[in-house]
Amino acid sequence: MIKVVYLLLLLMTVSLSFQAIAQRRSSKKPDTLHLLAVDSATISKNIAALAKDTNKVRKSDTAVAILINRIENYTLLMNELMSTLRRGFDTSAISAGLPLADTSLALIRRNIASLGRTPNINDIYTNKVMLEQLRRRLDSWQSTLFSYYSKLVIINDTLHSLRRDTAMRNIPAEDELYSFYLGQVTNMVLKFRGVDSANSINLIRMGLLQNKVANRYIETSNLYEDMDYRLNQFATHMFVKDYRYLWRPHRDSINPLEFFPVLKNSIQKNTKVLVIFFGFQWPVFFIWILIAILFLWWIFNNIKRIKAKHQSQEAETILQHSRYVYNFPIASSLVLITTLSAVLSIRYPILFTEITWAINVIALTYIFKRHLHDPMYRSWLLALGLLLFYCIVNLLIEVTYTEQWTLLIAATCSILLGYNILHESHKTAISQPKLTRPVIQLFVATSAFSLILVILSRVGTAKIMGSSAIVNMLMAVSLYVLVQIIMEAVFLQVEANKDSNSFISFMDFQDVQRKLKNVLSILAFIGWLIIVSRNLFLYDLIYEQIVGFLQARHKVGSSDFTLSSIIIFIVVIWIATIASQLIAYMFGGSGQNNNKKTRLGSALLLLRLAVLAGGILLAFAASGIPMDKLTIVIGALGVGIGFGLQNIVNNLVSGIILAFEKPIEVGDVIELGQRSGVVKEVGIRSSKISLYDGSEVIVPNGDLISQQLINWTRTNRNRRITFTIGVAYGSDVKQVMDIIQSAFPHQKDVLAIPAPLVQLYEFGDNSINFRVYFWVADLDTAGTQQSIALTFIYNALNKAGIEIPYPQRDLHIRSVEETLLTRLDKPGTSTEG
Repeated sequence: MIKVVYLLLLLMTVSLSFQAIAQRRSSKKPDTLHLLAVDSATISKNIAALAKDTNKVRKSDTAVAILINRIENYTLLMNELMSTLRRGFDTSAISAGLPLADTSLALIRRNIASLGRTPNINDIYTNKVMLEQLRRRLDSWQSTLFSYYSKLVIINDTLHSLRRDTAMRNIPAEDELYSFYLGQVTNMVLKFRGVDSANSINLIRMGLLQNKVANRYIETSNLYEDMDYRLNQFATHMFVKDYRYLWRPHRDSINPLEFFPVLKNSIQKNTKVLVIFFGFQWPVFFIWILIAILFLWWIFNNIKRIKAKHQSQEAETILQHSRYVYNFPIASSLVLITTLSAVLSIRYPILFTEITWAINVIALTYIFKRHLHDPMYRSWLLALGLLLFYCIVNLLIEVTYTEQWTLLIAATCSILLGYNILHESHKTAISQPKLTRPVIQLFVATSAFSLILVILSRVGTAKIMGSSAIVNMLMAVSLYVLVQIIMEAVFLQVEANKDSNSFISFMDFQDVQRKLKNVLSILAFIGWLIIVSRNLFLYDLIYEQIVGFLQARHKVGSSDFTLSSIIIFIVVIWIATIASQLIAYMFGGSGQNNNKKTRLGSALLLLRLAVLAGGILLAFAASGIPMDKLTIVIGALGVGIGFGLQNIVNNLVSGIILAFEKPIEVGDVIELGQRSGVVKEVGIRSSKISLYDGSEVIVPNGDLISQQLINWTRTNRNRRITFTIGVAYGSDVKQVMDIIQSAFPHQKDVLAIPAPLVQLYEFGDNSINFRVYFWVADLDTAGTQQSIALTFIYNALNKAGIEIPYPQRDLHIRSVEETLLTRLDKPGTSTEG
């Protein structure tokens, strides 16, 4: 009975522990240390009642194994929960990031408090950028904390479910199982207390941290809405007078600030913003540095390989085709990363953007020092001076009277600079990009507009226009140079891999250059438009309009769609098609080395089919079109096949058969009917055969399957050459055969096995004819080897005095007029008449 009472006491302890935990869950001010312990006095008071009321526990003889198994499972569950609590809720990064968020908010609050009537739009936009970055970071923290809190709630619910388990009131009836059961229950209670304590502490800590993050997120959102409102107000009143006129220099109540104090405060504020921004976005800087290092390694590696493969003078001649990359590798890499950063860094602080511009133009200046003649180089330096000026005024927090006059002078200098560049471009003989004049004309027009706005006291808008004019012109130059740098890097890659086994050795650089330059030029133009729109603060508006237009849902019948899904579908199909063509180009369809089989052979066709099929499936998935619509398309194709697409389907199936059976491969020399040429491409519907006269024949795949086809290179490129040669009657036959045999040993492309064969073929009308057979290793050299052999035999026969007869005929006259014979017998008689 004593053991039973002790066990009942232990069960009461567990029950009270559960009750204390439940009370702690509902308490508003939990005391963790107090709740972890069970009140022993309370337990003692309940011992008697528990001993009297023995029906609260039940002895069991049949459920012992189930009960012990349940306790073991609960113990394992406690171990798992404790392991999760120890390692799964690390919030140190969030706690460490909160001071930086507080610093950012304090800096922006102070800046907003100091704003006057004519704030700088760049400063407001920088505040918005910082708040957007901060809000994105806080949102990420909230998501992480919510995920952690959800896991803690699950653990809490699990603990409550254990407390409600009434099966724990059963005790074993056998005395020998008491001690074992008692130890198991005690161990489980201790683990339960530990898990519950850790879970409670994590819940409290998580709740406090969530509260801190939520408060900062709310403040950030409020400030962000305020900055957005100020930007909208500026856009609405951008052509409204915002400062005093130039001819009213006296101080008034509009803006009494001095230039240099404003400049000092602006630099300090933007420097702090940049430091904070770097704290949030330091991985971006690391990525750009890594790209520059990889680009430099790529260039230097290719230059080294070119120098190793060629003589010094020849290598230098090749490398001079890359005038930027070879002569200025570091400057070229700086132009690469700064130009890409200027295009892709959509929402960055103004100081970071200006530092990017500065590095870019310094690298370009170093390059142009050797490539521009003096007048154009001086114009370039003047443009750099204007850029420096506008970089300074873009940092100013508010407008000053000094800044207004300098904007007027800068706009005037920009107009004069634009006219000077247009004048110098007429005098130079250096080739210029097609859009040079339109870009310069846009620069002049924008600068003139800025000048007018300054005079009309629209200073904020005048600053935007003047800065946009010079930046747009310089970035256009940078993008043009970037295209040249990429083209030169590709040129070095192709030159370094010529005569190698890589697929680049099959590439025709002239063709690649033309196609790649077109693509890069289009991308560069799009990038320039992005820069223009961002400098005019129109990017967000244009982006929102485009996204709204593309994501608007349209309905046709019972189906609805968006233009974005259609564009995605078309783009994915287009990319798959381009990838398929690129595979064919790189691995056999480049136009070079058509006499050599590629390693992949007809497997290219299967690879291209796989790419196209995968592109179609990916297009359906990416565009959001239900896959069941694909069955409709297949059904429509079935109807189309029945009505008139039999030939097309026949050719498609024939292409698949060609890919599996491989009767021909890319690079094979074939004869099809009267045509003979090299297989250039085995396509999905048709194949291309390059004839020896330079033309290309497009042959449907069905014809290649249904017609007889001669493949000269199915297994090898060997070919037998046969020709006949005749000598005059009376010649020494053995001597002639020896002379003919001696024509082949010195020819390296003539195979020794099977050996050349000379046979006495026939006795002709005018000669003794010999038939000559010999094999060449490459059928492309068949004509050349036959010509060499015939030339040698002809010269050797002449040297030996053996005649090669020409056709002879005996003329027999059966009848002639007697008067003609009489006249011929008379001397001096002419037969003319």
